[in-house]
Amino acid sequence: MPSASRTTIGRRALALLALTAATGCLPFPTTPSFGGLTGVTVNADGRLTLVMAWCARPPDGVVVYRKDDGTLVDQARLTAPPLPGALAYLDLEKLPPGWSLAEGDLRFRRKLKYKAAGYDAKRNARMYDVVFDAGSRKKVRPGQVIITEHKEAEKDGHDVLLSTAEFTARVRYYC
Repeated sequence: MPSASRTTIGRRALALLALTAATGCLPFPTTPSFGGLTGVTVNADGRLTLVMAWCARPPDGVVVYRKDDGTLVDQARLTAPPLPGALAYLDLEKLPPGWSLAEGDLRFRRKLKYKAAGYDAKRNARMYDVVFDAGSRKKVRPGQVIITEHKEAEKDGHDVLLSTAEFTARVRYYC
């Protein structure tokens, strides 16, 4: 039979653990912090291209989800090469050298919406994502970037068209 002091210590430890869990103060990774901004554009060849601008460290990968019957489903996960500077482009139709497809595919189907974002797994940071579809290429031209902004009543947000310079300047609000 356990002693009274062991029972009291066990109860206190259990209460402390419950309080810690309830307040969200566990030392485990949580929702990623924002580390930049992701947008979509077209390159000079007219191919759909992600644009990423970051705050501190460059992303080491990109994740793409598709919206299928209202649910986000993994579409693709890509691994990035070392990225210099503070801005990078990822051609979604013809992978640039150094990028690799870790899982999934980059076949975008008509009438489906996609959500993509760069991320830095080492810092648990994710860039603010962009929502797009296969027809987004018709809404933008080289030198322009579509980002997604959200209002409370909007499920998928709305497109905002920016110049590349405006996109780069806006990243500081997503850090």
